[in-house]
Amino acid sequence: MTYGCDTSFLMRILTNHPKPLSLKVIETAYKRVLEGCVFEISDTTLSEAYYALQASYGVSKADALLLLRKISGAKGFAVSDHARDVLALPNLERARPGFVDRLIHGGYLADNKTTVACEKSFRRLPLTEVLP
Repeated sequence: MTYGCDTSFLMRILTNHPKPLSLKVIETAYKRVLEGCVFEISDTTLSEAYYALQASYGVSKADALLLLRKISGAKGFAVSDHARDVLALPNLERARPGFVDRLIHGGYLADNKTTVACEKSFRRLPLTEVLP
């Protein structure tokens, strides 16, 4: 069986907070992974977790990305192919366009769609149109 992870579920695993709920989530996830289940993490959930780690938990961009890389590579967890590609980019915490913009672009690119943006940094990406 495949489950879709909500941000609240993912944040309990990433932060271990609050402790009682976190332990329940981790225990449940562990048992289900042992049973062969997969927890799919959507691009939206990755984006929300990335910002929540920084805004609510004071985690740096680099450390937030490290946590997302670790969970995306963990047994029983899955992310989209383009999210995996974006997370593999070096120096992603300083990249322009940044992590979330690259996830958005990757989703459209996977569907062979052109991304329309107003940020000049998008010119670095294929199949984009940047409006002045």
